[in-house]
Order: sequence, then structure tokens, then C-alpha cells
Amino acid sequence: MSVKLESFSELSSLLEKVHQSPLPTKETILRKFFQDFDRYRQSFGDEGNQPSIYPWLRLIVPGMDRERKAYGLRERTLAEAYIRALGLDRRNAEVQRLLGAGKDLADRLGPLLHGRCPAVGDLSIGDVNSRLDAIGEGGRVVAARDELVTLIERGNPLDQRWLVRIVLKNLRLGVSNRRILQLYHPNAPTLYDGASDLKQMVQLIETKAPGALEIVEGAAAGGGGAMVLLTHFIRPMLCQRLELRQVGELLLRDTYWLETKMDGERFQVHWDGTTFRYYSRNGHDYSEAFGRTPDQVGGTLTPMLAELIAPSTRDVILDGEMMVFDRRDLRYRDKCDGTDVKALRSGNADLRPCFCVYDVLYHNGRSLTTVPYAERARLLQNVVREQFGFVQRCRRERVRDADHLIELINAAIDAQQEGVVLKREDAPYQPNRRAGTGWYKIKPDYIAGLVVDFDLLVIGGFYNLRRSYVNAFLVGVARGPDEYVSVAKVSMGLSVVEWQQLNQSLRPHWRTEPLERVHCGRTRPDVWIAPSNSIVLQLKGSELVRSDTYAAGFTVRFPRIVTTRADKLPDEVCTLEELEQLVTGSSQSGTRKATKLAKRHVTLADLNAPAPAKQTKPGRKRLIAAERQTVPDLGDVSPLPGGMLHGRDVCVMSVGNQTGAPSIETLERLVRRHGGRAVANPSPATFAIVAGRVTFKVRKYMETGRWDVVRDDWLLRAGMESRLEPFRPEDVLTATEPTRMQLAEQYDRYGDSYTRPTTPASFGALLRRMRGDEDCGPLASQLTEPEMVRAETVLLGAKHAPRRRLFRGLSARLYLNRNVEEEEALAGIDAYRAQREMLRFVHHGGHWLRDTESGPVGFVFVTSPPDGGLGEVEHWIDTTTGTDKDVLPLLLLVQWIGRSLEAGRLYDMTDFTVKDF
Repeated sequence: MSVKLESFSELSSLLEKVHQSPLPTKETILRKFFQDFDRYRQSFGDEGNQPSIYPWLRLIVPGMDRERKAYGLRERTLAEAYIRALGLDRRNAEVQRLLGAGKDLADRLGPLLHGRCPAVGDLSIGDVNSRLDAIGEGGRVVAARDELVTLIERGNPLDQRWLVRIVLKNLRLGVSNRRILQLYHPNAPTLYDGASDLKQMVQLIETKAPGALEIVEGAAAGGGGAMVLLTHFIRPMLCQRLELRQVGELLLRDTYWLETKMDGERFQVHWDGTTFRYYSRNGHDYSEAFGRTPDQVGGTLTPMLAELIAPSTRDVILDGEMMVFDRRDLRYRDKCDGTDVKALRSGNADLRPCFCVYDVLYHNGRSLTTVPYAERARLLQNVVREQFGFVQRCRRERVRDADHLIELINAAIDAQQEGVVLKREDAPYQPNRRAGTGWYKIKPDYIAGLVVDFDLLVIGGFYNLRRSYVNAFLVGVARGPDEYVSVAKVSMGLSVVEWQQLNQSLRPHWRTEPLERVHCGRTRPDVWIAPSNSIVLQLKGSELVRSDTYAAGFTVRFPRIVTTRADKLPDEVCTLEELEQLVTGSSQSGTRKATKLAKRHVTLADLNAPAPAKQTKPGRKRLIAAERQTVPDLGDVSPLPGGMLHGRDVCVMSVGNQTGAPSIETLERLVRRHGGRAVANPSPATFAIVAGRVTFKVRKYMETGRWDVVRDDWLLRAGMESRLEPFRPEDVLTATEPTRMQLAEQYDRYGDSYTRPTTPASFGALLRRMRGDEDCGPLASQLTEPEMVRAETVLLGAKHAPRRRLFRGLSARLYLNRNVEEEEALAGIDAYRAQREMLRFVHHGGHWLRDTESGPVGFVFVTSPPDGGLGEVEHWIDTTTGTDKDVLPLLLLVQWIGRSLEAGRLYDMTDFTVKDF
């Protein structure tokens, strides 16, 4: 057993088997490998002599191993190294194919290796790791050639294939690195988030380090916190988008602090007492730019920062925002100014980096992630001093009440700040988490009616890929009598029906030749329209940005159509003079490239605004209202013998707001009557959450998917005397996976039981659900995923269904550059190819959400890394989805779709993941 496990050929065979297997089998093979290794490890008895799985994991998930230095090798340079190591003739046809473009370098290399390396390899796991370390230390191609000679002499052809993929850090297994860690140990991904250190993660798991696993399990149970390590990148905690009308309920439940939202780049600063490390939001190390030590020549921040850390501080990790400070104007530059804080040099007389710190995660050997936010904030004041233009502590203030919150938000608007952040006083620091963490962001453009609206005239249009209809408008402002200049291109905000109606109205008036006195700048539309035949649109956006792409010299950032203005004539639209006055009339300096568009202050009316009304159908009623029993108002109750809830905890979280709805006390008495225990807050052991209506708090628990959330009808149906029954589909608001599967076995997709007798009331409700007239609950509205898979297997055949519906269950959006240069992105051939790939994605089972469709997705496809960086994409996601997720959707190059279809499986995403942006 030990000989087999130590052999690299054994690992190569395992990886090849995973590579060739379907997804469920892949995970089974990997899980069995980890179980076998654990048994092998335990056979050594003494813990000090037990082998570690770390050397194997370094080769199975090479992209997560930060200890090994970068090889500096891509496919072409690695191919050149193999040609030199093998002594091949470059004129050979097979060598030319090796150097040419292809699907996989490992596959192209295969024919050249036969006869040039042994049929049976004798490489061990240790040998491979030591040779790869040497390649990383040595110096690119020369070092690679020398080490490859040894590897070729001792490794068989299959070993070489997997060595190539390991060096390129793209194993093409069809299983994500994070999932592989989860198969190794359930807590491994969370431990990795806290330190981004594979070796440390393995050590904590294998030694069952006291406190480490407890912290992780506590975080999984909602307690927050994480295991963090000094000088190791920590994936930052994120803020959840919040509508202002939802804030009132938060303030009633908890105490919150408000911070200024800075418009810079997220950074972590680690100091171990000697050296500094600077990590960007994505974990890239920029320590050389800012300075590893105070005496480093060219360091732009460390020489001053080192002087500002308190003498009592031995080591520390700080979280904050790296800003560009303008020495001439004594202000921070915005992202739209286009200055990269990482590219600043120490000799720059006008600009320098300034670190705005707002959290401390580690101090004097102690991790602070489980410490409440307010305590970390107080400690921060004693850790680092401020120095104008170099280091600033983020301004924060405790929110007293709703009036005070409005006052603080309005102060941020007056200061032309990006927005504000609310942080719950007792919130722990949860790396790589967003939803439900207690950190919320509020921006002016999240609040209805708070930003400036523009009435703009449609002066041109852009066709869709098939040129069957116009799917984007070029809009402009008036520069003079009957003269118009372009200011923006807009494609978001209208529903599909509204786009169809506008196309039908404008189609007879489109023309292909330019018009006099209508100027487009560098953005030429596919078709033009005379002002007299056009229509006025009302738009909103986040900022007014200077741009030479449009004839007006300005553009609206993230434009969105609010409505059409059929009541306005062309000469009643905004004028160029009004745009210029909006910029020059603001309190901002003339050197700023962007102007915030907040037009007024926030009021109590915004805070108390009702939720958007949901359209309900006439006569809609609760599913089982006719089956309810009256509950007497009793004081205390004695439990029924053999009650269904015996020994179980139930949390009653909300009650209905209709006349005669039961109180929380009444529902809790029902819980006790049926043998249960009523609890105020859910824990991992809570059996179910009961909700009379879906409040903000209930919705957040529903989104976790960790509890069964059921209607209060479930309790009311049994009353005080009848036996409580298991959940029916109509009872369930959100089900855990075991409950979902159990209900799927007992009920059909319309909620009709296979065994329970029907009543006139339940039969009528069944018919209404089949017609789609009622809220059918989570199980009855459509076919379940297993039903869809079974149907496709029957229709397409078991052999062809997986390939033809390869992207089943995946949802995605396509991001085309929506910045001031967006017209070039849409007009280019790359955009057409990208949209064609998205159609193939849909054809093979994927779900493509367009800009006019709201909702979260798992992937965002791009043609190339976005010019504006992560901030641009995140703002675009917020604008289109209107909702947050724990983490941002995965950003992939759109070419991954085609590569997956060619391979007949979901291709490894490593080479297609956009990281450096």
C-alpha cells in the first residue's frame, strides 16, 4: 500500500481515471483516495511518524499551492523546454504540431514521448515535488530543461502528461479545486479562506489543532470567525447591498455603526514585526511596490507606515482601502480618474498612496476574527496613528436612530462620497462571506428618486447579432436649435415587451445614412433616426463622466432606462449646457473626471418607503385556510402523549398581518402542545422555522437553505387536539435537501399526495395549482431537477443526454465592456463571437440571463479581462441582478463554453478564470 501511494505513476493513473470519468464518479474516486490515504496514515500509529497528504495535494490542486514559486512557464515555453530536453529536430512535423495551437499540450506531447522515456516509471511523489521546486527556484526555461531531463529519464508517458498539466496548473479534471478540498475534509475550504496556505490547512486538519476546527465549525453554524495566519492572504469579508427601506428593521433589532465607503482598492497589510506584506483584494502580493521594509529603496508607503504603528504592537494584520492621494488638491482621487495606486513611484511629486484602514484582524499573536466589530474598532485606535496623506483611520459613528442615520447619509452625499457602510456592532469577521454577515452598503443610486434623471433623445440604434431588431439606443442632448450630440449608449431598463413595442414604433423611421446636425462622436450607430420621428427616454445613472467617445464630451456611467416620455418633444430634452452646469456647479474640483448624480438629501419618507407592490391575482387566498382550526387562547399547555415534536426545537419567527392572525405566543403554545420546545433563535439543531409571513429576517434564514422554513398553517391545521402531521408541500417556504427529497417521494409536482385522501377543499386547491392560479410552494411550481434529468435521459438517451445538456443547472450573464468605450465592445467581432457562444450555452442546457432580467447567476462570461477591473463588474452585477450573493459570480472567459463542448464535459476552469483585473 505504501509503495503504491508513494509512486507518482499511481497518482498519474488516479488522475487519468478521474479525468476520463463522469462527474459523480470523479468525486467518488477522489473521495475513496482520500479515505484510503487516511487509513494508510493511521496505520503508522504514532502521530509523529504519520505521513502527511500535503505532498499529494500540492500535485492534485497545484493552483492553490502558494508555497511553490511561480514557474514562469506557459504552454509555448514549456514545449520549447521539452524540445531541448528531448533533443528533437524542430523541422519535424510532430514537433511543429507540438509548437502549434491545440487543445492540450499534454495530448500533443504524447506521440513524441513514446520510445524516448521508459515504459515503467520509478518517480516518487517526493521526487516530483523536489524537481518542481527546483524549476520554480531556477530560472524559467533553462532550469525547466535541466529538471525535465531527469523527469523524462524516470517517468513513463502517462507521468509526463500529468507533469505537464501540473506545471501549467491546469489538470482538466472537471472538478473544481474547492470541491476537491471539500472531498478531502468538509472544513478544508473554510480553513483555506482564512490563510490561503495549503500546507497550514493540512497541518491543522491532520493534527486536529485545538481551537482551529472549532472556529471553523462555529463559523459554519453561524458564529462567524475564521482561522487566520500572519503574512498569509485572508480572503476579505464583503458588504451586502441593502435597500434603505430595509434599514429601519435592522436598527430596531441591533446596534449599527456607520462608516464612509471609500472609492479605492481593497488591501490587507500584514506586519510580522520586521517585514510588511501588502495583498490586494484577489490575493496578489504588491509588497515590492509599497515596500517590504522601511529602508527599501523605492517603497511608496512602508517608510511612513512603519513609524505610525504603535510601539506596543509586535505584529498586526490591517484591512482597509488603498487610495490615491493628490498632494496638489489635497483630496483622494476617484477610480474614474484612472490612476493605479499600485503603479505609483516614490519620486512622484503629485500623487502618493494613502492607506485608509478600517479593521484589524490580528494583533500581537491573537486572531481577532471572532471578536465583535466594535471591540476591533476600539483596538484599531491604539494600533496605528494617523498621518495626513499617508494613513487614515476610517471615520465611523454609532447610529443612534433613523433620524441620525439619515443625517449621516446626507453628510456623505454632501461630501460627494461613494456611499456608506453599516456594520453590526457584534459582527465577527467572516472571510469570503457577504450575505447575512452584518455588513451592508448603501449608495445613492440604490435609493429611488435620489439621483438625477436625464431626458434624452434617441438619435440612433444598434442591431442585435442577427440584425433582426434594435437592442440598444444611442441617446443625446440638445446643443442648439435642432442640433443634437450623443451622450450615452443604453441597453438596460426595459422589459422584452417594451423593447418590442419601441422597435415596432421606430422601425419605419430608421435610416442608414447619417443626419445633419446630429453628431455621434466616435460612436457610430447602425441606424439613425430624425429627431422629429424619435422618442424621449428618461435615464438614470451613477455618475456623469468626462469622455471623448461621445460628441457631448460626457457620458452617463451605468445608464439605465427609467421610462419613456411620450409627453415630451425633442426640443424639451436636456441640453449640453445643463450637463456642463451640472459638472461646474458641483462642489467638486475641476480636476475630477466624474460627477456624482445625487440631486437631493435622503428623508424619512425614503426610509419608510413601502416595498414594491407585488401583483397578485384576484381571489388569491392561502392554500389551506379552509382547513385551519380555531386555537383557543389558553395560558400554558400540557404536551400531547407521543407528540410529533417531542425533543425537537422550533423557532416561531413571524406571524401574519391579516385580521385574526394568531400571535407568536399562540403558535409557541402549539409547539409545546405537540411536545416541542419553542426557541427564540434558530441553532443548527433547530427542527424548523415557522413563519406567518416572509419578513426581512425570515428571508435571510430562507436564503441559507440550512433550515426547513414552513408556514404557520402547519401548526394551525392540527390545532390543540389533533395530531401534528409531517410537512405537506404547501406548508414549505424553503426546504432542506432531505425534506425536499422526502416530499418528492410522497407528492407529485402539483403537491398531490400519492396516499392521502383528498377533500373538496384540497381538491379545489389542487386544480388551482395545476392551472397556475395559486402559490404552489417550492415543490409544485415546475418540474424538479431530478425529473428534468430523467426526462432528458429518456428523450435523448442515456449516452447522449449528458453531452447534449452539458450545462444543465448553470446560469450565467455575458459582460461586454459597459464603460465609456462600450460601443467598441458591442461592435467588435469578439462581441458577436461571445454572443454566439452564449447561444451554444443555452442550446446545451444553460440559462442565459439578459440585462433586462434580474436574478443572481453562478458565472459571468467575458471576452477579455475587463478594463475597469472588479469594481466595474461588481457595480454592473448589482445593477442587473438587484441581489447579493455570498461571493461574486465566477468570472470566466467565454471560450470556456466551446472548450467544454469540444471535450464533452465541463472543462477545467483554471486557465479560463479571470484573476488579474
